[in-house]
Amino acid sequence: MTSANFFDSNTVEIDNILFETLVPNRMLIIPNRDNLKKSAQFGIRITNNSSDPYRFIFFYLLPQFKGKDGQEIKRGYARNVTKTPEESDFILLQHRDTTTFFLKAEFYWSNYQLGLRGYDGSGGIWYFDNLRPGMYSVRFTYDNHSLTGKIDGGRTPWNFLESLWTGLVSTPYEEFQIAYE
Repeated sequence: MTSANFFDSNTVEIDNILFETLVPNRMLIIPNRDNLKKSAQFGIRITNNSSDPYRFIFFYLLPQFKGKDGQEIKRGYARNVTKTPEESDFILLQHRDTTTFFLKAEFYWSNYQLGLRGYDGSGGIWYFDNLRPGMYSVRFTYDNHSLTGKIDGGRTPWNFLESLWTGLVSTPYEEFQIAYE
């Protein structure tokens, strides 16, 4: 049975593995210019406190955002291709090892509307449209049910000595603010 324990406001533990939301910059100042792009830093830290080694693949990691009203902001998703994972995509965490992963994401302006988009590593792109100045919260959901790392369209499942961590976990929400320059 999987149980969740919360330690800090941004950390949850499942089966002796810590999942932590990372928002290094709580005040994000975005220039108010159409066609501008600005990188975004939102991430997750995973610490393996279990006695067993596990592998993690960040293809299964998706952000969720809430506005200041507490309502979840709808995430769009599209895919042009499906990338088969490579061995380097499977991060090995031995007992007490930690890894940190930051999204490949950017704020962008299009038709004078602010959005945020990023890439999931498997060939998909996620996005949030019509963002405005104000407070937001972000968390991550890691959802992997494949013991072999086979993803949609994957040609060959991977066979490792170490188990690929399977399960569903959502980190706690962490706040940040968007302001226009």
